[in-house]
Formats: sequence, structure tokens, C-alpha cells
Amino acid sequence: MTRPFLAMGFAGLLALTACGGPASGESDDEAGAESELIDLTLGIIPIAHASIIPYGVEKGIFEEHGLNVTIETGQGAAAMLPALQTGQMDVVIGNAASVMQAADQGMDMRIVSGFANSLEEGYDVNGVLVRSGEGIESWSDLEGLDVATNALRSQGDLTIMESVEADGGDPSAVNFVEINFPDMQSQLEVGNVDAIWAPEPFQSNAESTDGIEMLGHPNQIIPGLPTVVGFSAGDYVENNAEALSRFQDAMAALVDQYVNDPTGPTEAVMEFMDVPEEVAEVTLFLDEYDSEIRTEQLGDLADLMVKYGFIEENPIDDDFFVQ
Repeated sequence: MTRPFLAMGFAGLLALTACGGPASGESDDEAGAESELIDLTLGIIPIAHASIIPYGVEKGIFEEHGLNVTIETGQGAAAMLPALQTGQMDVVIGNAASVMQAADQGMDMRIVSGFANSLEEGYDVNGVLVRSGEGIESWSDLEGLDVATNALRSQGDLTIMESVEADGGDPSAVNFVEINFPDMQSQLEVGNVDAIWAPEPFQSNAESTDGIEMLGHPNQIIPGLPTVVGFSAGDYVENNAEALSRFQDAMAALVDQYVNDPTGPTEAVMEFMDVPEEVAEVTLFLDEYDSEIRTEQLGDLADLMVKYGFIEENPIDDDFFVQ
């Protein structure tokens, strides 16, 4: 089941253990083998989407599906790729563009689950914000201006470039600057950049500030675009089929429980992002959780990356999606 959402960021690690006696007709050895937890280190980035992961650990959903999850955090999906290659992390939740770039560079990376996706229209999970009264009213107005994203040549600048072109502008004339999300608003306010690409809660915090307004939501250039997915290294996929199967089942159950929990998501946002309840409630349910991999939209994303030279060729083959 899917439903619009939004959330937060978390650092730390939690370990859970399972117990229980053998089912009828099973030997002690058989029951022990089936109930044994598999360790899985899960990398997340400290933004709103990621709140569902610590929520899942706290509620015991991963444990119920036979996983002992340890959470690690990083500043972006690309920054966590080396940890996947060396086995320090098993699965990372991050933007799909980073996975495709890694594959284009010869790394064996696979998308193993869906996670969160942009809404097709309306107020979305991230957007581009500008200073008011400076004549930036459409995407083409970004020509010649400095636009901040958290990582260069990734999903932010890619979707902004396509939005600029669709508006009749020259995407190559936009100057992208790499700034961490927490620092973007201050850099916009002092005039060091002309626009910022920000997720929640940074987006709503900026928009509620006098002198800052929303330009638009570039992810919607591909309706229903996955904002983040679960991905892993090819070696891990080939050698840990049972762990990945449990992870995929856990994610499906986690999505269903999270979007139907009347209070848990708000509490998760408050704790993960260290924000008050009123901020958490504003940032909830602004995009859509879905554990299924949206292959069509990811194919469109890969085509855009080829179009703008982010990658040389579409990396999607029969093994790229693990379903």
C-alpha cells in the first residue's frame, strides 16, 4: 500500500534480537535456523524521508522479518558508495541518480527496493526556492544564476535542467553550487546563491521566511519520480539473497504500517529531525512511500541523465532491478 508522506533524519544504531520456541512439527535446530536474525547494515541520509527506517527498527518490523538492522548515516548516496563496495554497509537508501552514475563508472550496483516518490502535482517533498522580488518567476529565469543543490550532477540539478529546458530556457547556462541542506537558506538570504533546491523540513522552513518564495518542484518533470530508492552492491546481491528477500518483505510491511499509523510518523519526525510537533505535521505526507521499484520512471530518469551527459549510456539491464 502507498500513500503520500514525509519525515526526517537519524544517526545511531539499534540492535534487536528474536526469540521463540519451535513450531509444531519442527526440530529445535530447524526452528533455530529459521528464527536466526541476519545482520544488515543500512545507510540513510539525514533528511526527512529516512525517518521510516528508525521507526521500523523501533517498532520491531525488521526483527519480525528476520533482520538485525544497524543504521549508519552519510551526507549523500554517492558518499556511501565506497562503504557498499567494501562491505561496511549492505543497503543504502539514496537517490537513484547516484546509483546510475556508479554503474556508468563500472561499479556493480543494483536497485533492490522502492522507497519514496514525488507527487505528480501539488506541493511536493522538495522544491526550488528563491528570494522574493528579484524577477525569478519561471524556470527559464534561472539562466545565468547560481543554484544550490546538495550534490552536483545528481537528481537535483538534473531535474532543474530539464525544467529549465521545458520552459524554453538554456539549462547549460545555470550555474550549480554544492551546499549542504542545513546551510542553504542562510546562503540564499545573504545573496551567495540565487536559488536553492531543498527537501523538507528545509523547504517549508525557507518558504515560511519573509523574503523567500517557492519557484516550483522540479522532480515533477517526471511524474511520480522516485526521490530515493534502496540499492546495494552486486556482490552483496549475489551472495545474500535471503537477507535481501527479508529486507524487501520488511519494507513492504513497514510502508503499510507507517502510512496507517495515526501518531507514529509525527513522533518519528520530531525525534529524527529534532523539530517541534507543528513542523513535523507540516512536513508529513508530502510524497509517496512505495516499496515497489518504479522501473518506468527510473528508466526515464536514466534517459535524462544520458541526455545531459551525466552518464554515457543507460545502465539499466536485466540485473539492475532486483525484484
